[in-house]
Amino acid sequence: MKRLKAWSAFLLVLIFQWIPGIVLAGGEGLDIPEALDKKVPLEGLSGISLFFARTYNENLWLYAIYCTILMAVLGMVIAFSVDFILSALGMEVDKIEHKE
Repeated sequence: MKRLKAWSAFLLVLIFQWIPGIVLAGGEGLDIPEALDKKVPLEGLSGISLFFARTYNENLWLYAIYCTILMAVLGMVIAFSVDFILSALGMEVDKIEHKE
């Protein structure tokens, strides 16, 4: 029985190695893409828009960190405000207990 399981696992691996060649998915691929050198024009921007546009142009990693943190903060603000509105309307917004 052990040999049968090992043999079927071996055949399964071979099949999964063989399928991409059949469907021509293992080709040489595309050309190397050009670098992303897009810059945001800063003319006419001010305030927070200028801050984010300048950060995007100068440091994409820092821009990604800012966006991630901003999305988390906005999600929490939306969640707490919906929680407040629902509790003001009299709906129960406590944590749900899961009993198994």
